[in-house]
Amino acid sequence: MNIKEQGQDRFLFMAVIALISFGLFMLFSASWVKSLEITGGESRTYFLVSQMIKLIPAFFIFILLTKINYRRLQFFSPYLLFISFLLLVYTRLQGCDGDSCRWLSIGPISFQTSDIARFSMILFLASYIDNNYKYMQQFVKGIVIPLLIISPIAFMIIIQPDNSTTLILLMIAFTLLFVGGASLIQLATIGVLSVSTIGIFILNEKNYALGRILSFIDPSSSASIGYQSNQALIGLKQGGLTGMGIGESIQKYSYLPETHTDFIFAIIGEEMGFITGSILMLVYYIIFYRAVQISKKSNDIFGIILSIGFGLSITIYAFINIGVVIGIIPVTGVPLPFISYGGSSLIINLMMVAILLNISKAQRKLNVKRWRLRVNA
Repeated sequence: MNIKEQGQDRFLFMAVIALISFGLFMLFSASWVKSLEITGGESRTYFLVSQMIKLIPAFFIFILLTKINYRRLQFFSPYLLFISFLLLVYTRLQGCDGDSCRWLSIGPISFQTSDIARFSMILFLASYIDNNYKYMQQFVKGIVIPLLIISPIAFMIIIQPDNSTTLILLMIAFTLLFVGGASLIQLATIGVLSVSTIGIFILNEKNYALGRILSFIDPSSSASIGYQSNQALIGLKQGGLTGMGIGESIQKYSYLPETHTDFIFAIIGEEMGFITGSILMLVYYIIFYRAVQISKKSNDIFGIILSIGFGLSITIYAFINIGVVIGIIPVTGVPLPFISYGGSSLIINLMMVAILLNISKAQRKLNVKRWRLRVNA
């Protein structure tokens, strides 16, 4: 297949580098108090150093994925999906503390298996649509079969329990199937049934997710569950338009839990204000916009679906995290991409960006005029 080489997408690359640099800066500011607590006052940089160490393997994986032919990943997509399922099963069986079984620990290394599942699901769906694009209008081949294949992944994630990640994965999956040519009415019907099923599961299990939803609807119903959201809003209000100043956050002094992970945006808003927070949201929009542009310039079906899926994955996580902090979405436990502390999320998101850059530098001459590609509509 003829490949026309072109330069990688510089705007996407610069946006991600800016996010990582800003993320390290804010991670130190948001976590130094907690670092002192867990190190007995010996170090302010515990979380910062740990995150920088995690950047080392992430960097090498990033370089590797920008160099290899991304089409080779298509062959491994079903195997990677199956491995992701096995990892989710093992995570569930290994035993865990509390009611959450999301992390797999192998010696000193631990990672969130749903992050690997997120990557492998997008990869598989892109491969499936590429191989079956002529049949995507059919209900069975266009909707039923791909959803049945990914449903075990969704099931294993929801019983961790991790309802928010399950909903995000289904949201991405339905979007990719729609872009690939599946019927909107049929997808909407299946989507309503899927969300209803998850809702019934939450009600029957009566787990933490139900408490978070009820607390979001009526904050007075549970002061303990709504505490994080209330403290985050207090921090944002204190920050105002321009912020209290770098390092001047009050919430990080044990008032707001998880300042280095799920609620780091609250510290950004408190210290640097609404303007910086808005610029940050604009950068995430730029990432999605560049992903869409990469998909439009590619004539490769596999690359097109990958571009949309990876762009969606990064930006949906970002805006859900921000939505939680500003109080328009119930607390979900979703990290802020490239900024929140955590290795597995950082590595997977960088892998997605590397493949996006890989796709951006190759335009494949492939006749897909008969394919109902909605991204070009």
